[in-house]
Formats: sequence, C-alpha cells, structure tokens
Amino acid sequence: MVEPKKAAVCILRNVQGEVLLGKRNYSMRFMGGHHVFPGGRVDPTDHVDFVAGIDDEELGASIFAVAREVYEETGILCSRSGNFDPDVMRKFRVELLNNSMDFPTILKELDARIDGAHFEKAGHWVTPASSPIRFDTQYFLYHFDGQQSFDLIEGEFIELGWMMPQAARDRWHREEIELSPPVAHTLHHLATVAHPEVLELLDRDTQRTPGTPKRQEIRRGIQYIPLNTKTIPPATQTNCIVIGDERLLIIDPGSDDPGELELLKSQLDHFIELGSTLEAIVLTHSHHDHTDGVPFLQETYDLPIWAHAKTDEQIKYTVDRHIEDNEIIELPGDPGWRLKALYTPGHDPGHLSFYEESTRIIFCGDMIANPGTIVVAKAFGGDMQEFIDSLERLIAIEEAELVVPAHGMFLENPPEEIGKHKKHRLWREEKIRTAWDAGTHTIAGLLEAAYHDTPKEAMQLAEHVLKAHLDKLGLQPE
Repeated sequence: MVEPKKAAVCILRNVQGEVLLGKRNYSMRFMGGHHVFPGGRVDPTDHVDFVAGIDDEELGASIFAVAREVYEETGILCSRSGNFDPDVMRKFRVELLNNSMDFPTILKELDARIDGAHFEKAGHWVTPASSPIRFDTQYFLYHFDGQQSFDLIEGEFIELGWMMPQAARDRWHREEIELSPPVAHTLHHLATVAHPEVLELLDRDTQRTPGTPKRQEIRRGIQYIPLNTKTIPPATQTNCIVIGDERLLIIDPGSDDPGELELLKSQLDHFIELGSTLEAIVLTHSHHDHTDGVPFLQETYDLPIWAHAKTDEQIKYTVDRHIEDNEIIELPGDPGWRLKALYTPGHDPGHLSFYEESTRIIFCGDMIANPGTIVVAKAFGGDMQEFIDSLERLIAIEEAELVVPAHGMFLENPPEEIGKHKKHRLWREEKIRTAWDAGTHTIAGLLEAAYHDTPKEAMQLAEHVLKAHLDKLGLQPE
C-alpha cells in the first residue's frame, strides 16, 4: 500500500460566493482533466516560521504550502497587504516556477505576509488505499478580498475560472466538467450552508478509516454508502445507494447492525442538514442483506417502501408502492434525475435494476458483484434462464457508462463488464453439459467436473447454482 504524502488545498471564495476552480492538465498523472481547487504537496521547506499567528508546526507548514501553491498555480497571493502590481507579481512567480527564487524571498520583496488566521479548516481527505498515488490533504477556506486577479500560466492548470458552487455541480451533472468526490462534497456544502456553519459540516470525519470513505458521490446526486451486512463471501458489504439532491431515494438499506445503522443515520442526517428531504426506501429485491435496515429507517424517518409486487409477496414489511417494469421515477434538479425501473428476475422473483438516464448509470442490485459471483438458487427463488435473460437486458443498454452493483465497487463500460458475467455463466454451463454428455449424472460427480476450481467452503452454494443450470438445461440428475 502506498503511503500518502502530506498535501494542502485552498478554497478561494470571493464576496459573490464564487470559488476558484482550475482544470488540471490532461497530462497530469493524478486527476488529469478534473476541475479542482488550487493546492499541492507540502514540501520539506514549507515551514510555520513564515506564517503569522500559528504555533502548530504541521498546521503552519500546510498553510504556507497552500499559499505557495495558490501563488504558483493562479498568481494570487493569499495576503491582505503587499505590492500587488501584476507585472511584478508575474515576474516573481515565473522565477518561483523556475526555481530561481523561493517563496519566503518573494513575500519579503512584495512586503506581504501569510496570516494563519485567514485560513479556516474546511475538511480533511485521504486518497483511497487502492490508489497508486495517495495524498493526506488538509482543505482550507480563504476569503478572497478581490484586490488581485488570477493569472493563468499554463502548466498544471490549463483553465481557471470563478464558479458558483451549485453551478459547478450542475455542470458536473451535464458532464461539462469532471469533479473528484472531495471537490464535489465541498461544493455541495458551500452551495447549501452559510458561513461559518458550513465549516463544522466540512470538518466532520468523512472516512471510516484513512482512505476508506463513509460515502462516495460518483456523479452529482449519486452516492453510495457501503454497509457491513450478513451477505455471501467474498462480499462483506452491501451498497446503500442514495439518489437525488432536493429529494432523496434510499436504495437497499441492508444492514441491521447497530453500528452500521448509526453510520447510515449519520449520513442521512447530514443530507437533511444540507437541505434534502428523504422520499422513500426503494428495494431491488427481498433478500435480507438488502432489506434488514428497513425497520430502522421506517422507525427513524417514517418512510414508505417502494418495490416490485413480487417483492411485496416475499417480505414482512408493507410495500406502499409497487414499481412496474419500465416505470420512470423522476427527481427534481437542474438537471434532475430519471430513474428507469427494469424488471430483472432470475436471482430473485421480484428483482429490479435501475437505469439513471441523466448520468447513464445502471444500478444492478444482485445481477453482478465486484468481486465475486451471484448465487442463483431455486431454493431462494432463483431461475437461471431468467437470470441470463436479465443479464442480456442490461447488456443491451449500450449507452450506459457505469454499473453499480450492490456488492463492491462500480465498474466502467457496463455492456462489457456485465457481458463477462454472462460469458462466465455460459462457460460454466458448458462444463456441466460436457460432463453430463460424458455420462456424469450425479450431483457429486457434476460438482467435481464443473466446479473443481471452487473453494471447498463455497461448494454448498455451488451446488445450488449447479441445480439451477440443470433446471435450465432440462436435465434431471440421479
């Protein structure tokens, strides 16, 4: 695992409420093409001695680093006084970029100083552990007084501009710009909560452990909260999906663990603090690792349940709205969200997948997993032919850009990724057919022939899947 490097980011906010965002050069290894706030690594030469009013060495170094990075990337000096002559500022900045003058010398030459009191903590983020490049980043909010103008020197940034936070999020939704989860999260808060109250919300811990987020927004208004559930290994979690902005749908709250439910509540309460209302609980299907949190949410928020009619037949909770195949669920926004329900039985008789048209994301429930495979078992309401047909229905959505399974990380290129799962199913089925044609007609023999690569602890589940394939093939074992 890569050790994260210390970094600092500055949210420059002007008197109109706009924030300064730069588009990173596509050649950059980290977040190339994304719109980000200015910032970068904390260097060994960044030191608290150059920051007025700060005694904490680590904090002071981060503030000095972020002031230096802002000057390097935007030409703006985070100081309330000094010589802000544009020609002089650019001359010194070019020398700083060429390593012929250091930042402390520039501050002295410009008669400027960095005042630590002007930098407010506004969040802390650690890059996920799976990333090949990782940063441990402190975010700061700096109120820009408008005495200077930004000056783009193309390098790390190829564009600079002031944007209202909500406008930036809307542009992200329309795919005009790209945003990382920390930037999207920060913009959401700045768009909906006034200063200084927003600082407390931004400074809340966003991660279970360093590099493991409590929730992640992968597109505007598309968030998932991984919850530890009683599911089938190798999966250990079920993704609770939250869709919308003003009004929110909560898909598959699958945990009944008190700690996980408290985590879920904290995230939903946070959305409410940002001005959202909770609309309904939506279920992809009946299995307990997708429904166990329903009683808690009903008791806490008095929410209705929406699900397919066949799911209503299987669960003990009252379903308030039956979702029909091809039904469109719309949520308000600019643009809003259009969630198309897709009836995809096979794993479960009432299974629904959803296709969100504005972001081109498939929420496939238990149609695929990442990693792992999905158990199709007659004993649990499964039907292999229906399952294959449902996979084909999802594969046919050629315009889809992401697929979010209930278990594991989202995947790009859904037709290809879902197609791999279908291909694996049919490959396994062909092994079963070959063994049968060779004279092996017992469950034990077919398991040995077709599932020899399956771990011993998973053989009971493999037997369920084998029987589902045999039913599909019309074969009756001895």
